[in-house]
Amino acid sequence: MRNYSWTRLLKRKPLVGIVLAFVVFSAIVTIFRLSSSPRLEVAKYSSSSQTRSTSPVELSWPIPLSQSKESSAVSTPLKRAPVDEEQIKKLRMIYPLLDTNGDAYVSIDELRNWIISKVKEHLQGALRENIFLFTAIDMNPRNGHVSWNEYHSWFLKKNGNNDTKPGDHDEMHPELERSIKEKIAWDKAAWSEAAKTDPDFLNLDEFLSFRHPESSHTTLLSKADDLLGEYDKDADETLTWEEYSLIPAESLLVRYSDKKRQEEFNDFIDRNRDGKLDKREILSYLDPRNPRHAHLEAESLIQISDTNKDQQLSMNEILASADIFLASKVIDTETNFHDEF
Repeated sequence: MRNYSWTRLLKRKPLVGIVLAFVVFSAIVTIFRLSSSPRLEVAKYSSSSQTRSTSPVELSWPIPLSQSKESSAVSTPLKRAPVDEEQIKKLRMIYPLLDTNGDAYVSIDELRNWIISKVKEHLQGALRENIFLFTAIDMNPRNGHVSWNEYHSWFLKKNGNNDTKPGDHDEMHPELERSIKEKIAWDKAAWSEAAKTDPDFLNLDEFLSFRHPESSHTTLLSKADDLLGEYDKDADETLTWEEYSLIPAESLLVRYSDKKRQEEFNDFIDRNRDGKLDKREILSYLDPRNPRHAHLEAESLIQISDTNKDQQLSMNEILASADIFLASKVIDTETNFHDEF
């Protein structure tokens, strides 16, 4: 009897079945693509295996092209911000979770493993949120695509403009706060970047690229293609060190001096040690889940905050650098990712 009721419903509204099937299929494809990205083993980056210390580094997304070709050591400081008592309290609560062996100190391995876990947690959460939010916004009509008007209407309601509908209001949004108007402008630019098949609509995978580019295999693949397209001078679908070194230092995922860049190229990006980077190696390095990035961030935090140079952090040392930790993936993984992208 229950099966008969579903059959009657689908006969009355055939689009319901089509849309549900599309959403489930797209979700499976997206998760499969992400799970199939090249990965590096976490253990490879344990502190005991590091023979050279990297200078304080800055992780940077996205990868812009066609910038100055000058490459130099990076001295840009991490973000600084005032810290209140609630934030200090939050750091005190998190410290025992970082100190997994309970010795009252946080090592680079403990810090790295925590960042890896937070990145994994964020990316998995982004995938779940993407499916539910896409389905909730795809309402008028429910057709397996989200239009800009549908998204804009949802955004306005989310920000307290419940009576405002796209098409019957001033597109300059004079009634909105400046920060909200800036977010709308940013969304429009990000929408144009994500809409590959139709400028007015996003499918499920494109919606993931729009909302969480760090979680989208399509976004990573596009960036790898951009790098090869601009810097692969001999068109052999690989980058030699000479070609890779042409990429501006400020355009790289990890910024540091020319010497350190070459060490990174040889020791961590060129996985098969053939002197060239193919698309798979570039994708592996760009992948936010690559443990190398967590290690570099942990190493940088240690170098900045370790005042007694014992290669581990006490609670007091972390609290003294509270603003830096609060701006890192240790505490606010989502905002940190979105700032990078």
